[in-house]
Amino acid sequence: MNTEQQTSPVIVPLLDYLLSENRVRMVDIKLAELLCEHQHDDVFYLILLLSNAQQSQHSCLTLNELDWQNPFNLRQAEFSPLVLSVPDSLSPFNDGFSTEQALICLQNHASVGPEKPLLLFDNRLYFARLAGYEHTLAQRLLQMSQQTVTVDNHALAQLLERYFPTEQTDSTDPQKIDWQKVACAMAATKGFSVITGGPGTGKTTTVTKLLAILQSLYQHAPLSIKLVAPTGKAAARLSESILGAKDKLTNIPEHIKTLIPQSAQTIHRLLGVKPFTNKFRHSTANPLHLDLLIIDEASMVDLSLMAKLIEALPAHARLILLGDKDQLASVDTGSVMSDLCQGLVLDQTPSYSVERCAELNQLCFNGADKLQSNPSDFKLADCIAFLQHSYRFDAKSGIGQLAQAVNTNNSGKLNYVEQEVNSGAFKDVIFDYDLVSQPLDKLVQSAASKYAEYLQLIAQQATCAAVHKAFASYQLLAAVREGDYGVNNLNHRIEKQLAQQGLITLNPDQRHYVGMPIMIAQNDYQLKLFNGDIGILMLDENGQLKAVFIDEQGSERAFSPARLPAHDKVYVMTIHKSQGSEFTYTAMVLPPANQATAGINRQLVYTGITRAKNTFELVADKKVLLMAMNKSVSRASGLYERLT
Repeated sequence: MNTEQQTSPVIVPLLDYLLSENRVRMVDIKLAELLCEHQHDDVFYLILLLSNAQQSQHSCLTLNELDWQNPFNLRQAEFSPLVLSVPDSLSPFNDGFSTEQALICLQNHASVGPEKPLLLFDNRLYFARLAGYEHTLAQRLLQMSQQTVTVDNHALAQLLERYFPTEQTDSTDPQKIDWQKVACAMAATKGFSVITGGPGTGKTTTVTKLLAILQSLYQHAPLSIKLVAPTGKAAARLSESILGAKDKLTNIPEHIKTLIPQSAQTIHRLLGVKPFTNKFRHSTANPLHLDLLIIDEASMVDLSLMAKLIEALPAHARLILLGDKDQLASVDTGSVMSDLCQGLVLDQTPSYSVERCAELNQLCFNGADKLQSNPSDFKLADCIAFLQHSYRFDAKSGIGQLAQAVNTNNSGKLNYVEQEVNSGAFKDVIFDYDLVSQPLDKLVQSAASKYAEYLQLIAQQATCAAVHKAFASYQLLAAVREGDYGVNNLNHRIEKQLAQQGLITLNPDQRHYVGMPIMIAQNDYQLKLFNGDIGILMLDENGQLKAVFIDEQGSERAFSPARLPAHDKVYVMTIHKSQGSEFTYTAMVLPPANQATAGINRQLVYTGITRAKNTFELVADKKVLLMAMNKSVSRASGLYERLT
């Protein structure tokens, strides 16, 4: 073959190219062929696009948002010069193909429709299973929001005034709204409610006061209340927060305080996983025994789990979702919290109806028209509470200001935060934009020095609780798993640094060692260890190496490393894995521009920042930070539309 023949491009069909470049999977192709009467027709490619959407955690494929000239989002710049197989067209569809034509093709197809593998809803194509979850969730939330809640409004108003005294509001601003008070009034009068807010807005304090109010209203027949969170770490944090909030609230009568639960558990533990199956013991046929369920960190709950959980609730039960609408969505399919909180804008009243505003104004503000109605077609609008004032981060705090700058894509506010940090006004934020002179050495040394504290406690034979507490005081977060700035490489480098300092002892023949922190990566329902649980390897009283975990109730649980499910070192964890956690000192590293991936976005960076309680350190190229702030990611879903 001559040189010209070797370098001239070879045109191949689009499907072959997509497969060769790992843009589609063979399993998706086989599924599409199985569901199509005529292989490789228009519906075949629509199913491939739907499979791609689900792989990216979308609940559905939104047909009217597709670029029919390039539906797989291929770009000529992506084609490597070394790859000769470049498709002659970026689209499998004809030039005149449109959403209308796609709908006609699908409506006439044998695999689309009720009781079929594919389903259409409002210009959206679903796999039937996910459509079923979405429909179930929407219908049950609607039913719960409309159920009659019997409450003594006069007693409720008095209790709201006890826990949220009017004189504590800003007397210089009569229009200032106590959003925590509004949230409690809303949740006390609805069968379903959402309480959302950013870091430090007092979500847990609000819920604790709400529980005191509810148990006071129903003290002659106290409510059976359960607290849950998606992960063991988040459940433990909720338990600790509720206990702390109860201790701070001195105006709660003791007999009411005892009725407020303070022990949270994981959703999986509440539902009860059947051994050797992915099914739950509690379902529609065997509902849970409770009157009120509160789900913390609700943004982490995927569509499937939320639907199964809500199906397991008894008909009379109330539900409260608690969390930050702006955090990363769940690791699995769907974005339930974000879908339900669409339209919320800082410094604005949510879209309450005229009747709802009148009710809340009467309960919270003695009839004063503080809340102004802004009716919406969204049927759950009267069930959403938005906490908008941060009590943790005041004007002298940089973490809250930085989180807000990122969340609102406000480069001007970012510059202001940088100036305040440089002047010493903001002492809780550290910026390190230098990834050139010493790209990783400084970061690795800093992390090793922070982790030295818990390792020294192990050497001193401190209690497991003390060791875990010391480890949790600092955490390094990475945006990616692979590459120089990824979790795997940084874990290796920090481990090597600690070994050089004599803080840990590595043995090339053994994977595990004393002091090794691990994170469970796979659920084990027999051992009751779940994805995200953190353990530390220590010697027991017999000198045997054990992985010690602290569960939601604060109890120690120890396992031989050989018994553990899949797990990873966790000197560094991904930002995704950090959800539901809070660290006294949080450091976050973003890769430089030439290694940054499409997954680095506003929600990711915001989530990382809001893991910090007292100190936040950012190691990044500022250009990458600005790029992330400018990129917001949303997931395709029909949940909001099913509720309008």
